[in-house]
Amino acid sequence: MKRLIVFVLFSLMLVSAGTVYAYNVTVNFEDGVLQNTTALTGYGTTGAMMDGMTVTAYYLGGGYQTLTWAAVSSYSGAVSGSDWTLYQSGDTFTSDWSLSSYVNGLQIERIFFDAGLGNTVFDTTDIGDVYGTEGSYRGLNFYLTYCNNDALDIRATYSGAVGLDGAAPVGDLYRYLDISFNNDSGFSSGDWLKFRADTDNLLYAGDIQPSDPVPEPATIILLGAGLLGMAARRRRNSL
Repeated sequence: MKRLIVFVLFSLMLVSAGTVYAYNVTVNFEDGVLQNTTALTGYGTTGAMMDGMTVTAYYLGGGYQTLTWAAVSSYSGAVSGSDWTLYQSGDTFTSDWSLSSYVNGLQIERIFFDAGLGNTVFDTTDIGDVYGTEGSYRGLNFYLTYCNNDALDIRATYSGAVGLDGAAPVGDLYRYLDISFNNDSGFSSGDWLKFRADTDNLLYAGDIQPSDPVPEPATIILLGAGLLGMAARRRRNSL
């Protein structure tokens, strides 16, 4: 079930020689496939603490590239693709992420994060309790701090709501973040921006899982065969 919590129109207006420039940002929340983990380690997560997170760039016109986040210093982490790079240093609550597209690089339509593969979750603005999920603290929603292309039209969507130890999600933690560029040229050659997106770490590596996993095909086949057998027996008994 889709849940639109926040709609943010974040516009930077610059007037130069009679021309008005503006970029727009909208932030959405979708429960999606609910996720569960045992506990969090705490809320002071840095760029170096998200090893294993995957970041996928989808290009306008087709094609994509998936990279695995890795620490590059004691406080920093990054991925570097064939057409773009993403870097973060320091506590994700107080320090920017930096995304840049190489000159003459392909136009990017979306950047998709699976934080759970890096034993990490995104921590958004708290809902309900002051500090949100137990073991977390004040989160924040995606927002831009700077960009060099004021024509960008960005939609940031959180999904895969995360709950702890079998409990339902509180509403502040998410496994996935999907940043889409809806302007005609996408995120293109020479573009760069900075944004905030807070994260927390899981207590146990590899612990995050869907709350209601989808059955494997073999399981579905066996279940179907069992139901057909029961129906056949009922039919014979009724004759």
